[in-house]
Amino acid sequence: MTVVSCRQPINPERQPPEVSLPKPLARSPVKHHMLPCLVLLSILVGDTRCPAQGITVTDPAVARVDLPVPTPRLPIVVGNAKRLFADDWMIQHSDNLTRTLHQVKKHPKNPLLTAVMPWEKPCVLLYGAVMYDPKRDHDRFRMWYLCYTPKFNKDYSKRLEKSGRIAYATSRDGLQWKRPKLGIHQFQGSQDNNIVIPGPWGVASIHFDPRDPDPRRRYKAQVRYNGHRAYFSPDGIHWSEQGRMALSAYDRTTIHWHPTEGRWFASTKNWYKVSGEEDQRGRGYSESTDFLHWSPVTFMCGTSRASGEIVYGLEPFYYESLFLGFWDRYRHQPRGLLDVQLAVSHNGRHWTRPSDRAWIPLSPLPKGFKRVKSPRSPETGVDPFNPRVPWDYANNSASMLGPVRVGDELWIYYSGRSTDHRSRPHVGAIGLGTLRLDGFFSLNAGRKQGSLVTRPLRLTYADLRVNANLAGGTMRVAILDKDETPINQFSIDSCVPLTGDNVRHHVRWKGANNAAPVVGKTVRLKFEWTRGELYAFWTGAERKWNTPDTTTWSPPASR
Repeated sequence: MTVVSCRQPINPERQPPEVSLPKPLARSPVKHHMLPCLVLLSILVGDTRCPAQGITVTDPAVARVDLPVPTPRLPIVVGNAKRLFADDWMIQHSDNLTRTLHQVKKHPKNPLLTAVMPWEKPCVLLYGAVMYDPKRDHDRFRMWYLCYTPKFNKDYSKRLEKSGRIAYATSRDGLQWKRPKLGIHQFQGSQDNNIVIPGPWGVASIHFDPRDPDPRRRYKAQVRYNGHRAYFSPDGIHWSEQGRMALSAYDRTTIHWHPTEGRWFASTKNWYKVSGEEDQRGRGYSESTDFLHWSPVTFMCGTSRASGEIVYGLEPFYYESLFLGFWDRYRHQPRGLLDVQLAVSHNGRHWTRPSDRAWIPLSPLPKGFKRVKSPRSPETGVDPFNPRVPWDYANNSASMLGPVRVGDELWIYYSGRSTDHRSRPHVGAIGLGTLRLDGFFSLNAGRKQGSLVTRPLRLTYADLRVNANLAGGTMRVAILDKDETPINQFSIDSCVPLTGDNVRHHVRWKGANNAAPVVGKTVRLKFEWTRGELYAFWTGAERKWNTPDTTTWSPPASR
């Protein structure tokens, strides 16, 4: 496993927004009948449109959704939704610990899907989703992906037109993929293909929504094709267009489900105003209750111009008890490369990046590679058709649904390109990265004992479990009262030491097999360990899931 440490001490008070700007506009739930009024509101609050494109330019000085910064509601309820240590949300104080980002492990058979069919060449991208259901047979893994096929002149010096389509592939093992002959849409006079939505040339969001009572709307899609368009399907294969969405945003815009608020929300690509500077590209936010009607786009996050970075995409996904997001970082200089970082949010609107390193790293050019400028690569000199250029050298992006769970691993499908953002045409393929269950970040202790005390908690169930790699060390856990006074029965000394690498250690104490006496009371946990990595903790039986849908992470009362 490759790990990258952010090498910063843990500070529970440090939650800086990416951009520090004036106060937010108060939010309220979106109602369908409010949308005409919201359009008027966007004019009144200064939500302007780019004259050339008709796309919203957000103004964070007037309206924004990332503030106020969320804080935990105490005591924090700890049930069977795991509590991760991606940031300091759970921590009161700590000593001798380092937060570590764990990069994905790229599969040795990558890339798994390449552009070999006429309707795919020269680029397939995971601008779509992968779903996994072990109860299915030959199609346990299902993939919706973009075939990006713009037309160029002979030497690729000029793009003549955009073109593309959404295709569908299946796999039994997640590694060997087949293109079923669906016979639905024509390509060059034949229906002998796996095309499910013709026309789109941009990002697609694909969801399974078992909440919807209409079986014809169980699958939902948003695609970019002369604006953003909605599609519904009963099976994920036969789709019906629902028309253009009133979603004012550029291409790298995706739609996601907010399980704790019970609504759809969009992470949009928009320009935003920066006082005293030129407009900057960043991320906007819009929301909907029906997938079709959307509130005006409002500023969500961005980076300073001085950083030399642009948040080109942000694909949020809910995981257990918080939002994580694929933060697509683009740096125009010096090489026009885009990699995928991890961002964290506790409400889907305010985002931070715990580490500056890439989570899905780009593959470097081979040693001795010589750059040669050409019409295909007039600025950086990296020809995307050069077989020596790695397939994921320049521009990575991940499935907008987030990872699927396969046993005790997380599988993250992603697309890579040999084409940097300053060359052409886009040449892309799709591969796989894997990760330990819950293994996005860990808190690491070395030879010197590390420790942490949580914020006040309320345990829902008696069995306390921990995901930790203690192959070279030991861990003990104590239960304290709200004033941090040890509870004798659950002291550090009475804890049965945890050892070994286990994604579900069971915490026990001498004379107490579980934490039943303190269930429902306000307590704190204290962890002490050496030479190990702490990933998560929870109480009760962990939730079972494979692919997140609109019911996976719903609060218990609505499940």
